[in-house]
Amino acid sequence: MKLSAFNIKILAAVFMLMDHVCYVLMPDLLILHYFGRLSFPLFAWLLTEGEKHTRNAYRYGIRLLITAIISQPIFSIVFLDLSLNILFTLLIGLVMLRLAKRCPQLWQQLIIAGVCAAVAEVLSCDYGAYGIGVIFLMSLTNKLKPKIWSLYWCIFHLVLLTLSVRSIVQSLAIFAGLIVFQFNGQQGPRARWFYLFYPVHLLIIGIIRYSLPFNWD
Repeated sequence: MKLSAFNIKILAAVFMLMDHVCYVLMPDLLILHYFGRLSFPLFAWLLTEGEKHTRNAYRYGIRLLITAIISQPIFSIVFLDLSLNILFTLLIGLVMLRLAKRCPQLWQQLIIAGVCAAVAEVLSCDYGAYGIGVIFLMSLTNKLKPKIWSLYWCIFHLVLLTLSVRSIVQSLAIFAGLIVFQFNGQQGPRARWFYLFYPVHLLIIGIIRYSLPFNWD
C-alpha cells in the first residue's frame, strides 16, 4: 500500500504517542515501546521532505524552535528528564541539511553531519548523535538506489548494536525504512498540526501521570 507524506506523518504521530504512553503510564506494555522505535526515523524522513519542499527554510526552522521551546518544560516535567526534546534534534538536523546543500562533495557533507552530531550530543538533545545520523541517512533515500540505501541503513543500526546492548530495541527502527519506501510522491493535506500535537499530547500524558492516584515510578 502506497502512502502520502500526510499518511506517514499520521503513523509517526501514532507511534510517538504509543511510545510515550508506554514510557510514562504503561511501562510493562513493551509492545508500545517497540512500535515507538519507528517514530523518530519517520519524523526524520518527514523533516528531509519538508526541507526539500519548503518555500522558506528560515520560517520552517523558527516554527521548530518556537515549538521546541514551548514544549521543553512540559517534556522535562513529564519525563523527569533535563535533556532537550526531539524538536531541538530536528532543528539541528534542519541546519545540517541546509549546510549540506551548499557542499556537493560527500566528504564535506559527512563532516557537517559529524559536527552537527557532536552539537546534538553536547546539548543533550533527545536521540543525540544517533538522531542526526538518522536524519542524514533519510536525506539520501531519493539519492541512492533503494537496495544501496537499505544496506547503509542496516549497517548503521548494526554498528549501533555493537556500541550498546540497550540499542537492541532501538535497532527496531530499521523497519521504518520499509515505510518510507511506500511513499507515493504525494504530499497529501498540509498538516502543521504536529506543532500543536507535540506539546499537547505531552501535556495530557503529564496531567494523567500526576493526577491519578497511582505510583508511576
